[in-house]
Amino acid sequence: MSRKEGSTEGESSSNWANIVGDVLRCIADKTHSVQDRTRMGTVCRSWQASLKDKQIIFPICLMLAEKEDSDKRCFYNISEEIFIELELPEIRGRRCWGSPFGWLITCGLDLEIQLFNPLSRANLALPPLNTFTHRKHWQNRTSEDVRNYFINKLLLSSNLASPDCFVFAIYSEYNFLAIAKPGDNKAWTPINVAPTPIEATHIIRFDDVICFNGSFFAVRDSGQLFLCQDIDASHPNAVEFASVPPTWSPRDAGWTKYLVDMGGNLCVLSRIIQPYGYTSDIGEGFTSDSEEEIEIFTSDNEGGDNFFTKEFHIFKLNMQTRNWERILSLGDRSLFLGNCYTFSVIAADYHGCMSNCIYVTNDYLHSGGSDIGIYNCEKKEMLDLFPKLDNRQYLRSSFSPPLWFIHCPH
Repeated sequence: MSRKEGSTEGESSSNWANIVGDVLRCIADKTHSVQDRTRMGTVCRSWQASLKDKQIIFPICLMLAEKEDSDKRCFYNISEEIFIELELPEIRGRRCWGSPFGWLITCGLDLEIQLFNPLSRANLALPPLNTFTHRKHWQNRTSEDVRNYFINKLLLSSNLASPDCFVFAIYSEYNFLAIAKPGDNKAWTPINVAPTPIEATHIIRFDDVICFNGSFFAVRDSGQLFLCQDIDASHPNAVEFASVPPTWSPRDAGWTKYLVDMGGNLCVLSRIIQPYGYTSDIGEGFTSDSEEEIEIFTSDNEGGDNFFTKEFHIFKLNMQTRNWERILSLGDRSLFLGNCYTFSVIAADYHGCMSNCIYVTNDYLHSGGSDIGIYNCEKKEMLDLFPKLDNRQYLRSSFSPPLWFIHCPH
């Protein structure tokens, strides 16, 4: 009897191992859970061999705001529509910025700046905050104020294994630009900008930075595009590469700009925000594309938030002519922006992602951090990311609002 049972078990194991590799890989393609996909590779040696070259696509997550008096951080997995809590005492009380490369960039009350991987728990030092230039007006501020407001954005440009991997900082009340290499904790190197004669008395404020085809570009608040040069040298600089998109209105200059690689096209976005209860046009020469009022989720306003995202103006750059062309659709892609490095993905590669949509988080601390949603470019409306969520407490933070992030163990 026992021998028969053993034979049945052996046949069962043999049958599992004999699943044709192509069939197994097809099943893996339909498996959207990272945990399940990882377990498949541990069933037997045959499965492990069949799946060894099958890349695991880690999900895009929204890391929510810090819970008070807790070491846990909550991540919302948009593919599985589940919340996952991780014990992460290393980032308690630290302001965080996201990336699609598996690493967070953090700054604490100790004013130390680090790269942190939530899965491997690895830390990499970056130069501390006190090595930035232009800190004269911050000398007598509390460490809490400095942590919260001195740095506007910290951006990891690429995977750590890439030779193009740098960390860019947009800092101070004037949105200056600086750069550092991961693992180098000496000092932040400012990127100098020579203003045009017309703007000789103006400070050029930057909003976003991107690594595109091996080059580094930065966009200022007006929409003017700059190319960063000699970034490995002791005195890197930025020069104008493309002018402001011609059809932007003067009021576009007041909105936050984002740079993104949209399937091989360098694009700039202007995020149009609007105070609650404000209904006037966007501005002269460029009014809202939607004649209907966009639905406002008033429940988000109960916490004192003052603004919501109304729409986006999007342009792509012709790299040869350096002219901008307005685009109205993202095609098959999804875009993620806010308190993170701006990135886009092919929606079909990530279960649960909606194509032609912009996934938005709030990178403006003064509004509370809960301007979060999914902007549908076709319908020109903002959709609620959490339509069934009653308690929105963890969408708000006074110092570290939610951010987009892709987990990666390395």
